This record gives sequence, structure tokens and C-alpha cells, in this order.
Amino acid sequence: MNIQDFYDMQSQKDQSELMETLEEMTREQKASGDLNNSKMEEIYEMLSPMLSETQREKMREVIKRLKD
Repeated sequence: MNIQDFYDMQSQKDQSELMETLEEMTREQKASGDLNNSKMEEIYEMLSPMLSETQREKMREVIKRLKD
């Protein structure tokens, strides 16, 4: 699944539902070794140029929350 597919699937969810999905996916990928804090930073760096300042700030908050 690419980013656009994920976005399309999640776009109808409210913010709390989206956060639950994201947290669940993060836990699963961390447990399997497919995701770590460095990878989350790489994703942020890749996506941030496409985001508004507000979106970048929100994404930064989300990543910080997911790292814990």
C-alpha cells in the first residue's frame, strides 16, 4: 500500500480514530522490527515538504507521541 492509498482509506475517519489506527500500526511495526524511531524521522523528512506548517507541526507531535 502506498501513502495515497493509506490516505484515501483513512480520510473519512475523525482525528481520534485516525490516531488509534496510527498507534496500532506503529505498535505492530515496532514489534515486528519494521519501524523504529529513525524510520519515523525518515518518513517525516520525506513528507514534510508536501505539508503546510500546521500539518508539519501536527505530524511532529504525532511522531513524538508514537516514539514513547
